[in-house]
Order: sequence, then C-alpha cells, then structure tokens
Amino acid sequence: MSMSGDFIPPDADFDNGPNYPSVFGITFTPIISGICLGVLGVGLAAFGWMTFVEPLRLETEALDAKVKQKETQLGNSQKIEGDLKKAKVRLVEVEQQRKQVLSLFAQQKNMDTLLLDLNQLIKRNNSGIMDAKRAKLASCPDWVKEQFTTIPDGQRFEEAIGPLIADAKLRSYKPLTAVAAAGTATTVPNVVTDGSLGLELNNKLKRDTVDVSFEGNFNQTQQIFRTIERLQPLLLLRDMNIGVERQGGAPILYEINSNSPVPEALRNCQPDTVLKTSFKMDALIPVSPEEAKLLVPIPTVSPSPGASPSPSTPPKK
Repeated sequence: MSMSGDFIPPDADFDNGPNYPSVFGITFTPIISGICLGVLGVGLAAFGWMTFVEPLRLETEALDAKVKQKETQLGNSQKIEGDLKKAKVRLVEVEQQRKQVLSLFAQQKNMDTLLLDLNQLIKRNNSGIMDAKRAKLASCPDWVKEQFTTIPDGQRFEEAIGPLIADAKLRSYKPLTAVAAAGTATTVPNVVTDGSLGLELNNKLKRDTVDVSFEGNFNQTQQIFRTIERLQPLLLLRDMNIGVERQGGAPILYEINSNSPVPEALRNCQPDTVLKTSFKMDALIPVSPEEAKLLVPIPTVSPSPGASPSPSTPPKK
C-alpha cells in the first residue's frame, strides 16, 4: 500500500474553537451567560416582588392592624358599656341614699304639723293619769280622800298642795324667725351660713327654730324627750333648761294637819314634783334647688381705671 507524500494543513477556523457571541467586547461564554441570566432572574424576581407582592403585604398588614384596632375598640366599647351599666346602678343607689338622707330632715309640711304632733305626744303621757291618781289615793288617809269627793274640791286641794299625779302640759310653742343680716346677698331666710353644722353644710340647710316649754314629773319629762327623738323630722335641741316648777314631798301635804313627824300612812300619798322644761328646737330643712340658685352670689364687675361713669350715674359734684 502506498501513501501520498502531499500534507494538507488544518483549517484555521477549526483550530480556534467554538464561536461565542460578543457584545460590547464581552464574550458570552456559557458561564457568563449563566451569570447574566441569574442576575436577570434576580432582578425580575425583585421587580415582581416590589410590583405585586410588597403592595399586597403592606395592604395585608394595614388590614390586620385595622382589624386589631377594631377589636380593641370593640373591647373598649364593651368595657365602656359595662362601666356605664355600673354607673347607672350606682346612680340609682346614690339617688336612693340621697332620698333616705333627705327624709331624715324636716320638710315644710312637717313644720306645719309640728305643733300638733308635739302637743299630742306630750298629752299621750296623760293617758293613765286617772288610774294612777286613784291608785295613789287608795294609800291616802280618809281625810285626803274626802278632798276628792267632787272634781272642783279635788282641783282646789291640788292647787293648794300640788297635783298628786302631775299632768304633762305644753306650756308654750313659739316659732322664732331669724332675720337675715343686712347687706347679705341671700334672699332665703334662716339659711345656715355660720359653720355651726360644719362648713360643708353651709348654704345647704335652713334652720327653723321653735322655743318650746312644757311641764310634767320626772318620768313624763324623760318619756317626752324619748318620744321627740322618734319624730320623723331631724330636730336639734339646744339651750335646755330644766327646773322645779312646784316642789312635792311630805311636808307640803302634812303641814296642813300637824307639825309632828310624817306618819307612815302619808309617805305614799304625796304630790308630784313638777318640772318645767324649756329649750330651743331647731328643725333642719334642706335648701330647695330654686332657693340654692338664689344663694349663688352675682359677680360684680368693677369699672376699669379711667372709664367714664355710667350715664345713669350722676356725676359727683
């Protein structure tokens, strides 16, 4: 087998390798192309995120915050509604307490009937006076019993020695009207402004004062005061004075007959010691809302320096 002696040189293009595209002097080899595609993908992903995902995320967060805000407002409204219900219940309780407290004080209608009430409660102590007098006479000597054969004789005998059983009587009932001090702004009479009941009660209560005096024995006097405490209006008693109106005791009755020692038969047959009691009674009356408005002082505006006098004010000479 023979071989030709001629040699054919290789193709120059074949020797240079693959032919990659070039742009701006950059040859886009597979590695460079991959890197560029990766960077392009990241850019597209970032663009898509900022264009579509991020607005939706911000909107979702805003809606979520709004939902939480509404839930908080709903919770607050429920709390406010609960507090409002509690406040309404407390308001009813306070109003009931206010009415109960005001019921303790006197009202004008109570003052209109106070004389009648006081007179009745004093006379109530005389309900068993006749039975008590008969029981006391049973222990007296016959000559004393003879003095009570008739009602006029018995009255004359008791006028001389004193009543065997004292008769409780209302002697005087005189309302005292307080005169408002001249120059005060109030037009409501008898308003408490002196702090005697506490500074907090100034201009909130009126004081209606009555001068009272009555007579009776010790037990009757004690019972009358206990009954006054149970009267409906709140009453304050002051300037009390209790003295002996007529002294009872054995010598008064016994001196009619003899100066010898008091016999045993007369010891239980003696006139009562009659006490006279006098005091001032203050009835405390709440100031009405209409009266409270009259107690508010009207502010006076002093003229500024250099201001011209009012046309209604005549100029000083």
